[in-house]
Amino acid sequence: MNNQNHLPSICLSKAGLTAGTTSTYTTTVAVAGAIRGEHVTPLAIQTNTATPTTDWAGNAFTALAASQACVFVFCLVAAGTIAVVQGPVVDLDASDAIPENKGLEFPGIDATLMPFGFAVVKNGSTGSSWTFGAESWGATGIVDTFTDVAFLPDRPQQS
Repeated sequence: MNNQNHLPSICLSKAGLTAGTTSTYTTTVAVAGAIRGEHVTPLAIQTNTATPTTDWAGNAFTALAASQACVFVFCLVAAGTIAVVQGPVVDLDASDAIPENKGLEFPGIDATLMPFGFAVVKNGSTGSSWTFGAESWGATGIVDTFTDVAFLPDRPQQS
């Protein structure tokens, strides 16, 4: 009998995930970890690497209108390549903050992916339509916050 129906994925290195120039991303170390107990091929250090323009399933990312936010989870595929999964879009309050009673929910992550970091992206009231992978991190109104993870937190994000 197999009592380990769902083993978690875990990242074993602090990626140093940050925005690169324009719409790229950067990591400061190679990203290593395991998916369901099996080690993945590490992702080499990335410097100003192009972000994906579609999610891990090949779907277009949902654009953020002005006064909207969401979380984008950066994941590693076992073969050592990157995939990104977008969370649900939330409307910001009048001060361009995530409403206190409504955090940013993480998306469902496929069991074949290992999260290693996430970006909370807020498109303030001065912003224009913004699409992950196509628009610049420095676009007017965009505020992004990157966080490295061993696994995804069990709570919605407020910043």
